[in-house]
Amino acid sequence: MLRAALTHLTFRRAYPPKAAAAGAGVKVDKSFVDEDAVKLATHVCINAYTQGEEPGPKILPDSEYPEWLFKLDLRAPRELEDLDPDTDGWAYWRALRKRQIEQNQRIQKLKTRFLHLQNSPSMKKQ
Repeated sequence: MLRAALTHLTFRRAYPPKAAAAGAGVKVDKSFVDEDAVKLATHVCINAYTQGEEPGPKILPDSEYPEWLFKLDLRAPRELEDLDPDTDGWAYWRALRKRQIEQNQRIQKLKTRFLHLQNSPSMKKQ
């Protein structure tokens, strides 16, 4: 009797309604571009959110910085084809290893993508 009475009941969870977020969909632009030419030319403007009058450390004359700083190679890394193992040394071997890793990752990705074809009769060597 009890079972027959409960068969027509359906249970449903009741969650409280979601409150609408204030200002939903409106993004606040937090970017800030300083246009003060004097400040940009005399200071290293690292953090715009710092509290205080001075925006950052002052830019010093070149004689105040170490000599190795101006000898740094800031060019983009060269391609493997442009490198020579005898003259470029570790840069060549690092680029070669990077290419090998990328190639192995591409092969593994293809293996998992076409896994269903690996045991098919058409893929077997005859």
